[in-house]
Amino acid sequence: MEFWILLSLASSFLFAIVSVIDKYGVYDSTNLSPKFLNMYVGYSNAIIGATLLIIFGITDIFSYFTFLSLSVGMIQGLSLIILFWSLKNNDVTRVMPIWSAYPFWVLLMAITLTSEVITTVNLISIFLLISGSMIANVKLDKKNSIKFSVRSFIILIMGTFLFALSQIINKEVVQNVPVIEAFGFRGIGVFLTLALPFSKRENLTFLIKYVFDWKKSKYIFTAETFLATFAYITILYSLISGPVSLVAAISGTRPVFIVAIYTILSLLKVNISESFSKREVVVKLISAIFVSMGVFGIAVF
Repeated sequence: MEFWILLSLASSFLFAIVSVIDKYGVYDSTNLSPKFLNMYVGYSNAIIGATLLIIFGITDIFSYFTFLSLSVGMIQGLSLIILFWSLKNNDVTRVMPIWSAYPFWVLLMAITLTSEVITTVNLISIFLLISGSMIANVKLDKKNSIKFSVRSFIILIMGTFLFALSQIINKEVVQNVPVIEAFGFRGIGVFLTLALPFSKRENLTFLIKYVFDWKKSKYIFTAETFLATFAYITILYSLISGPVSLVAAISGTRPVFIVAIYTILSLLKVNISESFSKREVVVKLISAIFVSMGVFGIAVF
């Protein structure tokens, strides 16, 4: 197995942990609103990014690739606003399979921009990804009837498109500048769209108090400052040698890791807000299996 595949899987696993902590440690335990999570992630990325740029230096601050790196961050900032809103209002094991269908868009963009060819297996895999995404968005109420949130689905699809676009640009960036530099400017770009628009005085005051309350902020620090940093740098390194469509597809294994983590937490009797009825479990597993099969088909064949 090539090393970039292992890096992609490692990144997927780390991001799965981030997603679970965001949902249960940040949202459910501390009741932090998406707005303040946006701000924290934006400022955290900017501080870490600027620090790394100062330590490791900048090739050319006025280069075309500096602009692309900033653009990646700004686009991802917009997509993360959508993701955090979705995690706040929906089941994490439904949100993340839909989010992980972004390799569909990456594949289409890669074909358009790099002349990649879609095989029959690719088409089957894309069908599995879309089917898994739709199944993941089906919700059962207490009467076991199906609720399908079209609005949530459309918003999430918009987010996946934006994130896919950022990955296509990322591939171009890491081929021409050091990974740490790409990550640094990307962090500043994330700040511009994810944090700056929400940075009113009262919001900053609240966020500062939240950050210095370690009992609450330990979850967001662990997920968004520590784990997410390593997860994203790892995916950038995998993009250096791995085809962007395949790297993106392998990243779609995140829902499998999320379901596994969710199952372990439930078995350990950890108090989480997820419903765990047999019917709910079936929905989670089917959606994760469909998405993972689609990812496997794209990555392997």
